[in-house]
Amino acid sequence: MTGPGVSGEEAELREYLREWRRATAKEQSVPAYVVMHDTLLEEICRRKPRFFAELRQIPGIGERKAESYGQLILDALERFRAGARAAQPALKKVAPEDETKRLLAEGRTFEEIAATRKRQVSTVVNLVSTLVERGDLEFQSSWVDKDRRSVIEAASDKLGLEWLKPLKDALPPEITYVEIRLVVARHRWEKDQNKDSISA
Repeated sequence: MTGPGVSGEEAELREYLREWRRATAKEQSVPAYVVMHDTLLEEICRRKPRFFAELRQIPGIGERKAESYGQLILDALERFRAGARAAQPALKKVAPEDETKRLLAEGRTFEEIAATRKRQVSTVVNLVSTLVERGDLEFQSSWVDKDRRSVIEAASDKLGLEWLKPLKDALPPEITYVEIRLVVARHRWEKDQNKDSISA
């Protein structure tokens, strides 16, 4: 965040010097404030000294500080003038499960989620099915038509839930693997819940 009267370049310089201070402190195994206090860092950003004499005029830069860090500070400023900038913080990687759940909550279709995540639709459906099976995601009735769901459930009661191919072969051809996979996932979760309530 840039404060009032702080230019974009000044904010960039502040960030760059903070990064330099962190690296220097780590290298020397000292706290960052030993290298440079925030008030001194701000003043250096404001004045942008080019020479040792200018640096020495900044309040907070005594003889020892100038001796220890003066040249390093001037070098850092020179690198900044030459175009060096603070490294961009790495974007936090979002887990595929979390991203998929977020997109579903936004009302996205499997096709849209696949496009957003640059994955095959089948990969998205498999992940969603796994989440449903584990009880980490609620089955949504909009995914599979109610009548088709009943037909798939009836077939899985007869043929079991272990394999999808026998179900696909036994069901009408218009019912897709995607629909079967999703309904079976929900059915497996329900069976697990029943098992748990019986054994409890």
